[in-house]
Amino acid sequence: MSLETNGYDILSPGLADEELMALRHEFPPDSPNRRNLFLFSPLVETLVRKGSFSAAAQQALGPNAFAVRAIFFNKIEKANWHVPFHQDISVPVKARKDVAGFSAYSTKEGVLHANAPAEVLERMIILRLHLDAATVSNGAMKLIPGSHLNGRLSDPVEGHHQPVQPETMAGEILRLRPLLFHASAHSKSDTPRRVVHIEYAAHDLPGGLEWAARVNPL
Repeated sequence: MSLETNGYDILSPGLADEELMALRHEFPPDSPNRRNLFLFSPLVETLVRKGSFSAAAQQALGPNAFAVRAIFFNKIEKANWHVPFHQDISVPVKARKDVAGFSAYSTKEGVLHANAPAEVLERMIILRLHLDAATVSNGAMKLIPGSHLNGRLSDPVEGHHQPVQPETMAGEILRLRPLLFHASAHSKSDTPRRVVHIEYAAHDLPGGLEWAARVNPL
């Protein structure tokens, strides 16, 4: 799989054993979804700074890559959601400014977000750290390979490959571009599907906007 051509790849090995064990302890199987982990989980921030997985972001973005957002997702009986195909276009910012291309400002669990232009999103990468196996039965993510190559769109364009639903093992990392169309499928299993989702950038925001968080790997 080519990250640049398909918009995603799977890294195996991904997490070091001690990283996986620490994250599983931090987020037990019944843990609820939570945004803004840099505010609530010192462990996640520490692992971004010292964890071996940050090298995967630097490999994609260059040595100056830094983390800007971290979210915990867990598909369990009480939170078995479905999300249709979409792009991740929202980014966390410190304060609202009138900057071309940024819109739809909103606050999510105390942190301001704005929809960003394609030129910002194209220079970002997402790492999804799998704490459990993600399978078709427990709601592994669906992806449309190559759909990140046409900028911001309201819907996937025709002519792309058929959607795929790659399965991952615990400890593996799904690396993807924010503009890759992806969907969240319902789980048909009672097994957890815990994921720590971390977004990285390597550039300052334009027009005086600032990232709400900036965690630099050591």
